[in-house]
Amino acid sequence: MDSIEQNGKISILAENITKRFDDLTAVDGLNLQIHEGESFALLGPDGSGKTTTMRLLCGIISPDSGTIMINDMDIYKHGDRARERIGYMPQRFSLYENLSILQNINFFSDLYNVDKSIRHKRIDEYLEFTRLKPYGRRLAKQLSGGMRQKLALICSIIHNPPILLLDEPTTGVDPVSRRDFWKILHRLLAEGLTLMISTPYMDEAERCNKIGLIHKGKILLVDTPTGLKKQMLGEVVEMKCNNPRQASDLIKLNKSVLSIQTFSDKIHIILKEDADIQEILSYLNERNINISDVKKVSPSVEDAFISRLIK
Repeated sequence: MDSIEQNGKISILAENITKRFDDLTAVDGLNLQIHEGESFALLGPDGSGKTTTMRLLCGIISPDSGTIMINDMDIYKHGDRARERIGYMPQRFSLYENLSILQNINFFSDLYNVDKSIRHKRIDEYLEFTRLKPYGRRLAKQLSGGMRQKLALICSIIHNPPILLLDEPTTGVDPVSRRDFWKILHRLLAEGLTLMISTPYMDEAERCNKIGLIHKGKILLVDTPTGLKKQMLGEVVEMKCNNPRQASDLIKLNKSVLSIQTFSDKIHIILKEDADIQEILSYLNERNINISDVKKVSPSVEDAFISRLIK
């Protein structure tokens, strides 16, 4: 999902933010800008700094240095006003287990001072399009993982914020529930919401207009999904052979190989820019590995990320 018409207005601006916890630098000189109406994925492995970044951006913790602006307001100088513009859904959203769906939503409506004259209409609308309406009286502790995430989302946006930050919202959720969750997000995006999501899932990141690759607290690249693939370092080759496991073990010994994955009878290889694939094929042939097919393939976002991490 690449296309978006940017209106030039920046919803989230982070300039050179750093956050340390004792000897650990969790976020290291991070710069970021997200435009109004944009969907942005912060993509990285566990421990890369995604959650700390999200907590910094919504003002839960303060940076050691740097500036964060939410709709042109410094989040630390204008904390309450800036935070009113944000809906935040952490990895473990604190639902009240012994309250029903409706009771949880009303509780968060009270926290956000949602006017009762518009509250019921808004709750009814959100329950309708998340398909939770028939379960309004069900207790939170009785909900499936997917239903819990939908409820947490409603509680995060019940005050109608223009910006939504979601920290790994679909981790541990089944594929069908993940798809339903994204249908809801696409509807919110169509209404003009600005979305930032952190995720370890490549396919989920590709649903967004922009992706920021984060590693060890630093942003490596920011681009559209298509743009990131074009910034691939090296090339991707797939081959089929009679003994993929043995071939994989042999290919790993070649210094021009950045990464290798085996899928059934197919081997997916990321090579350095100056790699000689013929040298690898000859090496395998000398060891009685019969190659039935070799072809260059278009890189995925995952391939581009790996090429940047291991360059």
